[in-house]
Amino acid sequence: MKYEIRRREDGKEAIFDENGNQISPEWFDEIEPYGLLRGESEYYIAIKDMQYAIFDKNGNRISDWFDAISPVGLVGGESNYYLAKKDGKKAIFDINGDMITKEWYDDISPYGLVGRESPYYIAKKDNKWTIFDEKGNQISQWFDDISFYGLIKGQSEYYIAEKDGERAIFDRNGNRISDWFDYICPDGLVKGESDYYIAFKDDKFAVYHKSGKKVSGDFSREYFPYIDGKITFDENLGIVEIKMLGGLTKETIEFNPFIKEEIIDYTKLLNI
Repeated sequence: MKYEIRRREDGKEAIFDENGNQISPEWFDEIEPYGLLRGESEYYIAIKDMQYAIFDKNGNRISDWFDAISPVGLVGGESNYYLAKKDGKKAIFDINGDMITKEWYDDISPYGLVGRESPYYIAKKDNKWTIFDEKGNQISQWFDDISFYGLIKGQSEYYIAEKDGERAIFDRNGNRISDWFDYICPDGLVKGESDYYIAFKDDKFAVYHKSGKKVSGDFSREYFPYIDGKITFDENLGIVEIKMLGGLTKETIEFNPFIKEEIIDYTKLLNI
């Protein structure tokens, strides 16, 4: 079934099906062209008196009225959760209208739980960010910033956090597994592509293994402070290929693949 938005002369809008039947319960000030209208889900967002609510295709209102509702999640067909805003604060609700965040936060990233990329989400309070799981358990410290790459997007068990202008990699248990750097590229370890990552400090880049061991010499980018492009790690060849945006520049960096020393159990050898 296809649906469309029709507008009256007074500017009010309603949704009609392909047979010409009105399926929205009333004419609204505006209807956002997401969800049902795009075939993404059975839901849509309607606006009335500058307030937003979610309706299903049968005309049932399934949410309260809020100052804003993100189309990512329930309406976009990504998950059974949606992100709403009220009085300048944000919270996550499920399809039944139950609030699943423990409180209203200054900001909440739509990545992760709402976008069905992982069971985690990032919330901001008093200018600090932290990570919660879907049950509301806090699994990280409060940081100045947290990247959505890695754990939040379901790419790996790692994430990059910023504190006092420096960045480090943490695992989902809150353990810091890297030194503090000026910048860390999410490509490689954090994105779940390899066991290596590139970090920047003191005007130099280098390749590091997830153990924290530095496995390459320093290299610099004089014309650009941070690497911006596609980074590919080839552990078999011991090289990193860096393709800058636009494909105009490509560099190859050599590194020594990390080999963990094998521990020999001599007691077993004696029993042979």
